[in-house]
Amino acid sequence: MSLFSLSKDLLYIIIEELDPISLLHFCKSSRYIHGIVTDSSYSTLLYRYELALSGMKDGIASSYSPRARLDLLLGYKKGWLTLNWTAQEDKFCIDTPTIVGVSGRFLYYASERSHAGTYQCSLHIYELRSYRTPPLHKLQYCKFNVPFEIRKVAIDAAQNLLVLTELRLSSYGAIIATLHFLDMWTCQQHPQAQNLHFHFQTDWWGTLHRVSVERVQIYGIMVGISVRRGVEEGEGITELALVNWHTGNGLPEQFTGDLLSFDILSDLSLMVLSHPDEDDEDDSGGSPWEQSSDGLYLYEHGKRSPQINIHHIQDGRGLRFAQVISYDFPESWKAISFLNICPNTSLKPNVAPPTGTFFHFDPSQRATVILVEFPSHSIPAGCSKKVALVMKESFFQPPSPGYKTLSWEEWQDHCTVVHLPDDSEAHAFEVVGRKLVFFQSAGVVNRLHVLDFNDYAAECLRSIAPLPSTWSRNGECATTSKIFKAGATDFIRTSTQVQRITWVNATEDAVVLYNEHEGKTVIRVRTFGDTLQPAAPNVP
Repeated sequence: MSLFSLSKDLLYIIIEELDPISLLHFCKSSRYIHGIVTDSSYSTLLYRYELALSGMKDGIASSYSPRARLDLLLGYKKGWLTLNWTAQEDKFCIDTPTIVGVSGRFLYYASERSHAGTYQCSLHIYELRSYRTPPLHKLQYCKFNVPFEIRKVAIDAAQNLLVLTELRLSSYGAIIATLHFLDMWTCQQHPQAQNLHFHFQTDWWGTLHRVSVERVQIYGIMVGISVRRGVEEGEGITELALVNWHTGNGLPEQFTGDLLSFDILSDLSLMVLSHPDEDDEDDSGGSPWEQSSDGLYLYEHGKRSPQINIHHIQDGRGLRFAQVISYDFPESWKAISFLNICPNTSLKPNVAPPTGTFFHFDPSQRATVILVEFPSHSIPAGCSKKVALVMKESFFQPPSPGYKTLSWEEWQDHCTVVHLPDDSEAHAFEVVGRKLVFFQSAGVVNRLHVLDFNDYAAECLRSIAPLPSTWSRNGECATTSKIFKAGATDFIRTSTQVQRITWVNATEDAVVLYNEHEGKTVIRVRTFGDTLQPAAPNVP
């Protein structure tokens, strides 16, 4: 007996046992099954199908019916594909702060002030709106005063962890980056942190001029920090360190390089992106600068093409350099002016979504995006001045014992190279799941772009607009969504004009637009999705 000779009700019972990805594959192999699943009377199956099609995962058990969650998912999907946000915009207008940004699902900013003759920095933390959770009576807000200048903020709400970073000089002039491990609701020492602080002493001394904290990342018990000292226009040196925030102990291995970026991939893996020298005999980066009592000086040296190194983290205690796998970039890419791993703001596999979340980006589908920029006089043939390399994060597995190097020819099929536009400046590259978000500025005109590399992004767009290019309005400006091809990969580019902005952040739920002008900063938070209707009985 053929499977397709069974009644629809029997087929429904069978395919109801499939997980979302298996269900999607089954639908793509049979129009008949696709027709059953997309029948509006089978909300549970259609919801699972749309989850897989959108690269999403279901949240925990919910009192809301599959029909209600499906409607929310479809509105959320359409919002990202057309940059159509809700009519409700959260807007702040504040005196320009010393630091502002987004970490997790929280917006923060900090401002300096003097109180009773002493220095204070006021930190404000706002919970951002989400339509992927049941409505909240009130979004959370905290304000804390600390006696130091905050250089970077990192928040892990799942651990109630707030990490604040300051820069200071030691008594003998060494530059030190201090991490403070705090409870995010009290701003006191976190109860799981044996030490309040971790002091990362760099190899530099002198002044804090041109010294910046590039990134602070939390992954479980590990915190990574990279600090950069600029020396000349576009030149400088970066140092990277890891610390176990529970014990307050730093890992003995550190990394140094002129172009250096990192990402903690898992409890077992650390990704380090660098631009190594030709004479580097190890993979710790190396420095193009020599330091003397009166400063840093660049010395001449040859460069290899950039390289990704995946290091094994042994039980959170340290790096085992006997377990490293390296991925070389093309040989013609030796001249690089900028190199960076774009931060991905979606949840890592080790972090559970907030309680009540209906759906979220599938952590197994997260993308690693590397931004490469070439000097104007040394752009390789066939490349634009700025390119993005897009890969599945899951491609980078923990290394086996020993050293291994893959040439570009050996791994390029796992990478999509996207040539970014040269006609104007592109800024603020961030990744959400498998979407790359950035904006272009050209005088008074700004355009916000979202490149969607979801495996089924083109199919998602066709589900809301049958043509390969669609036009819509987001309530303010015209928006275009179009299917592009990079190698064998289809992706969607959605673009819209926005009011003058100076920076952009992106989360799973929203884009956050900043505009600094004449001592004021306007912050606009534009959230995707629709307001949840009252709960309905949880039935198929």
